[in-house]
Amino acid sequence: MSMTHNDKKYSFCFQGASLHVGNMGCRALGASLIKLAIDSKPNAAINLLYGNTTSETKTLEISDRTIEVNIINCRLSYKARLNEHLFWILFLAFVQRIMPVRFIRDKIIRSNQWLRALENADFVGEIRGGDSFSDIYGLGRFILGIIPSIIVILMRKKLVMLPQTFGPFNSRITRFLAKRILSKSDKILVRGKDSMELMQNFLGEDKAPVLCPDVAFILESVLPDKPDIQPELKQNSSVPLIGLNINGLLYIGGYKRNNTFGLMVHYKEFINVLLKSLLTRTDAHILLVPHVFGGVSDEDERLIGQQLLESIDEQYAHRIHLIAREYNQSELKGIISSCDFFIGSRMHACIAAISQCIPTIGLAYSKKFKEVFECVGLEQSVIDMRRNGAEEILSAISEAYDKRADITEYLENVIPSAQEKLFKIFRDLL
Repeated sequence: MSMTHNDKKYSFCFQGASLHVGNMGCRALGASLIKLAIDSKPNAAINLLYGNTTSETKTLEISDRTIEVNIINCRLSYKARLNEHLFWILFLAFVQRIMPVRFIRDKIIRSNQWLRALENADFVGEIRGGDSFSDIYGLGRFILGIIPSIIVILMRKKLVMLPQTFGPFNSRITRFLAKRILSKSDKILVRGKDSMELMQNFLGEDKAPVLCPDVAFILESVLPDKPDIQPELKQNSSVPLIGLNINGLLYIGGYKRNNTFGLMVHYKEFINVLLKSLLTRTDAHILLVPHVFGGVSDEDERLIGQQLLESIDEQYAHRIHLIAREYNQSELKGIISSCDFFIGSRMHACIAAISQCIPTIGLAYSKKFKEVFECVGLEQSVIDMRRNGAEEILSAISEAYDKRADITEYLENVIPSAQEKLFKIFRDLL
């Protein structure tokens, strides 16, 4: 009996989205891609390929189903097993590409689980953390980040660049490498108009990019039972609740501690000014929402929140709260659903709020904020800290807070359309 099209067991490979890192934005991408995949092909095998200490099978609860996801790892450590090292996988991909003998080529592919997964995949997509197809985080991170895409191209597989922000590219070498990879890609999805224009300049009319909302707009929201918030928040309070996400990377000044992103404000000092402004100008309570966890890491936003709680004036101590334990991406989104207004410097913390029709201000350090907000007509709610000083930022936040009811009504009309557009694009892709 022959297998029909509907009986076929599909296999999808997604690169650049992790379910292990402490950055809940990356996890939001991974969980959302899985949701979109099973919406299109409910019984598909889902493979996530990324840097991790081990390969494993991970289970997630998505769309009232338990989904098994194959995590296929690579490593860069000199302690890594050879067959898991990213450079070895790249070498094998190159050797099989130039190998004229099919039997030997197949044997090389079978010897490595990363290459086997790609070879057997019906679809290969790359999302690069949503914003890392750029050199804003450094040349080294860009070059390491494109190696998985090069491997896919060497394997002669069709590579789809999933919705993300592309650029900027500040050096000739990154522009050259980016253009080469993009020209070899089968399809390119972008999150905003700037990236679309950049792709059109790069590639001309040969490859028209597709404008698509960020995949995390469909991330599920799961409110934990009695979330650990300190000090405790009263249930059903009539007092407004403002969610505030503090970007730990900006808080320490960037990777080199020298205002890496060229902000006009000293971010750490500005956060204190912002808190004081919110506490004095409104009667709202403030909920500090960490979106990156890392234990002892300087970027751990929960630790930063604890420091702020300890330093706040006693008269305001009862009005500022912190999510005190680590929750996953969907649980954090569920807690954010309690907010009446949101201010964030992490892109996916903002998306968690916007996608639940919460008026949101994005404190931007790159163009990705404008692109993502623009997809739902909310670009006026992005305040670029590279171009605005403290007073301008505070004034814009105050104005948006006063108009929050109107913004909520607007979002309730546009968010369902954006979510349906996302599902449609991925149904067509997959």
